[in-house]
Amino acid sequence: LGSEPGALVVCGFGEQRMADVMDQDGPPPNQTLYVCNINASLSKRHRLHELKEKLTNLCKPGEVIDIVALSNFYAKGQAFVVLKNLEQAEAAMKKLQGHELEGQAIKVAYAKSKSNAVEKIEGTFTGYKRVIKPKPPTGVKKAKPTVQADSDDESAPPPAPGFAP
Repeated sequence: LGSEPGALVVCGFGEQRMADVMDQDGPPPNQTLYVCNINASLSKRHRLHELKEKLTNLCKPGEVIDIVALSNFYAKGQAFVVLKNLEQAEAAMKKLQGHELEGQAIKVAYAKSKSNAVEKIEGTFTGYKRVIKPKPPTGVKKAKPTVQADSDDESAPPPAPGFAP
C-alpha cells in the first residue's frame, strides 16, 4: 500500500482512498473465512478439488465443515472456508494469512455474513429466496395495416412482366 494519504487502493471490485480502507474495521468475526488472491491456476474447474484439499489441510487441526470455491469469471481466485467454531476460524485465519499457495500469498478475512452451512447447523436457514420474474403480458398482436391498390388506380405501378394479377 502506498504511503501517501490520498493514494488510491484497489480492493475487491472498486477503488477506495487508503484512509477509508485503514479506518474500516471489517466484518465481525464469524466461522466463515473469505480467502482471496488464490493463484488462478488453482481456480480452474479441473483443479478445484485440489484447492479444497489444500485449504482443508492448511486449516488443520480445525474441523472444516464446507469450502465453497467456484471457477466462473467473477469468483476466480477466491473461496469461502467454513469452520466448526469461532476459535478454529481465528486460528485458521492467523495460519492462512500471507501463506504462499502456488507461489502467491493468499489474503484472509472474515466473511460478511454467515454461510448457509452454519445457518443449517444452527437451525436458522430459511431457504433460498427464489425471485420469480413476472411474464410479459400476452395478447392478440395487432395486424399490420395493408395497403391494397385498386386495379383501376392509375397511380399504381404496372405489374412486373410475367406476373398476372
